[in-house]
Amino acid sequence: MRSKLWLMLSLMVVMAMVLSGCATPTPELIEKTVVVTEEVEVVKTVEVEKTIEVEVEKEVGPITMWASYDLTDEENPPSVTLNQAIATFESATGIEVEYEQVAWDQLSTKLAVQAQSGGDMPDVVEVSSQHVMALINAGALMDIAEMAENAPWAGEVNPSEAKACVVGGERYCVAADIRGGAWYYNTADFPDGWPTTPDGWMEAGERLAAEDMYVSTFFAGRHYSAAELTWGPWFYSNGGSIFDEEGKPDWASPENVEVVEWARELLADGYIPETCFTGDFTAGETPWVDGNAASVRGGSWSYLFIPGLQEKIENDEAELGLAPNFGEGNKVFLVGEGWAIAEGAENPEGAMAWINFFMNPQILAQWASQHYGIPTIDAAFESGEFSGEFYQATAENLAENGVFIEPSEFYVESLSKLSETLQELMLDPEMDVMESLQEAQEEILSRYW
Repeated sequence: MRSKLWLMLSLMVVMAMVLSGCATPTPELIEKTVVVTEEVEVVKTVEVEKTIEVEVEKEVGPITMWASYDLTDEENPPSVTLNQAIATFESATGIEVEYEQVAWDQLSTKLAVQAQSGGDMPDVVEVSSQHVMALINAGALMDIAEMAENAPWAGEVNPSEAKACVVGGERYCVAADIRGGAWYYNTADFPDGWPTTPDGWMEAGERLAAEDMYVSTFFAGRHYSAAELTWGPWFYSNGGSIFDEEGKPDWASPENVEVVEWARELLADGYIPETCFTGDFTAGETPWVDGNAASVRGGSWSYLFIPGLQEKIENDEAELGLAPNFGEGNKVFLVGEGWAIAEGAENPEGAMAWINFFMNPQILAQWASQHYGIPTIDAAFESGEFSGEFYQATAENLAENGVFIEPSEFYVESLSKLSETLQELMLDPEMDVMESLQEAQEEILSRYW
């Protein structure tokens, strides 16, 4: 049920006023309190009254921001939060934000193209950890290690944040939260517990098929995210991989072939729906929503996107389980989401001011909770937002089973080809698995390396 929420952010801002002239600037400290009160309608009610410290130069021009959120969407909590945060940041610092929305799966590509073509770059941009290496090699991200060295959050972020944003000892982004994959299942459909082996899936699939139920449903269609979210964790759980240590495709392995053959058997026996491979994200989730599948592969973020999941999670009597993957490794996809400063940014100082503002534990807690991710600063995770069983189970799952996909210079291009090949293998059982993976791998190697 939606509710009216009064958002009041009281920020204590320390602004350094730099005197003009040739002499060494002498800062004059000024305390400024900014109160932003606005009535908005949101899906989730959160506590947001807080005091935040931000240090900004007196004269800092506007910043251009790229992110994937529609700031006019008052039904989407992250959009509302980002819109409120921008308004408060502008009021508190005097730095104007010029915002541009870019679709989530086009953001990194657009940034790389702009960098390589010499086009206009944003100052601060939303970034996901899996795209960092490719963006570095495209000359799209600024090394902000020196700028971030004395930032107020620098000594507070947890080790997973560094894995997301620090490459070769240099910092190219700041991860605000960590999100990852998970399997949600009806505990009543698995009386012996969640099956954690391939054979266990087959046995559960046979039993549930007799009840006209699929053992699971998920998205594994013709998009690079299919390799990220479904195939990659399956490969890792079986001892396989996606990229080697040089970031080159490493697909044609016995471990990966074994996974594909197992998935083919699940499909051929009717234990999983064909729409997993032929449809979009919604088609992959619909059997679960309609009650025709006993489990669904999603992520910590699925709270926002799968109809009815939130109600099941929040209903103690719904008997919903959250599980890792199958196999010895039980691996699930892991990603860090945050902010970066673009190489060629006109106002990196203003962009850094935004990052410092955003990384306050209070802002971070609200942002991460509305994405159902885990904030990268422990003080934020210790807030009341994350005390429920869902967050505790999510944090445990990601900490124990989460794995970042190996970095690659041609991440999207490679995973797009892999996902296309795997879809074809699933829909055409006459194709040879090893041969097809080898051909796809060689095609990418010859085209990009």
